Amino acid sequence: MKNTSLAVFKKNIKKVKVQGASSVALTTLQQVVLLMKNSRRHSSPRDLTKLCRQGETLAKLRPAEPLARNLIRWLVNSLQLQVNHKRWQADIRRQERMIKSKLDLIDKLISKSGSTLIKSGSNIFTHCHSSQVEKILQQAKKVGKKFIVWHTETRPLFQGRITEKHLKQAGIKSVLVVDSAAAWLVSNHSGDRIKINLVLLGADSIERDGSVINKIGSFGIALAAYESRIPVYIVASLLKLDWDKQSKVELRSEQELWPQAPKATRILNYAFDKVPAKFITGIVTEAGIIKPVQVKTTALKFYPWLKKYRKTD
Repeated sequence: MKNTSLAVFKKNIKKVKVQGASSVALTTLQQVVLLMKNSRRHSSPRDLTKLCRQGETLAKLRPAEPLARNLIRWLVNSLQLQVNHKRWQADIRRQERMIKSKLDLIDKLISKSGSTLIKSGSNIFTHCHSSQVEKILQQAKKVGKKFIVWHTETRPLFQGRITEKHLKQAGIKSVLVVDSAAAWLVSNHSGDRIKINLVLLGADSIERDGSVINKIGSFGIALAAYESRIPVYIVASLLKLDWDKQSKVELRSEQELWPQAPKATRILNYAFDKVPAKFITGIVTEAGIIKPVQVKTTALKFYPWLKKYRKTD
C-alpha cells in the first residue's frame, strides 16, 4: 500500500475505493502510523494520547468497520505499555510489524479451521467479497477438495466480480448469481438441481450478542438458509467485535444506485444489513469455530485490552 496524503486517504475510504474490511483496516493502520511517525510532538504520554484520538477519528470514517478501530487500539495499547519516547520511531515500526505479523497468523488459523467445513462434491454459497472466505476456499482446494462456489454479483459496486476473478485465478469452479436470486437459490424451494450445502459469509462487524453486520443481502441469504436448515458460518476475526457498540448500518449515496435519477426520486441505499445470531451456525475465528454466544468471552481471552472500551448495555 502506498503512502497517501490525509485528504486522499479520507476520500478513498469514504468513496469505497478501498474495498473490504481488512483492506480498510490495514490502510487506516498505515495512515495512523504515518501520522505518528511524522509528528514532532511525541515526547510524553499526553502527546501519544492526542495522536491516539486522531487515529480513532480516522478509524470511524466507515461506521461498520470495527476492525479498523480495534487495530488502532491494539497499536495504541502496545505503545502505551512499551514505548520509549526516546526511541519513538523504532517502537512504532516494531509494533506495526508485530500487528501485521499476527494478522497473517490469524488468516492462517481461520483458513485452516474453515477449510474443515468444506466437503468434496459440495455447493458453497457466499456473498460480496471476503478475503478470509476466499482463503478458506483456497485452502480447501489446496488439500484436494472439489466443490463449486456460487456467489452474488453484489450491486451496486459489484464486489462479486472481485470474488469471481480471484476464484478463477485459484482454479476454483464458480458461478456468478444475480443478487435478487440469491435467497431463492440458497433455499430448498429452488429445487434439487442446485442444492446448496453450506453458506459462508464474511462480516464487517460482529455484535456482542453474536449477530453480525455484513453486506446488504446477507440477511435474506441467511434467513433462506436457516429456514431450509442449511448451515451458515460467518468467517471473521474476533478483532471485528464491536465491543463499544459504535457500528451502524451505513446508508450510502443515492448516486451509487442512479447517478442521473429524475428529480425528487427518493432512493434508499443500504450498504449493510444485520444477520441475527439465531441464523448463524458458527463463527470461524482465530480461536477456532465458535458459537455466536461465545463471542464476547472468547474475544476477551485473546484481546483483554478490549475491556477498556466497553460501554454499558
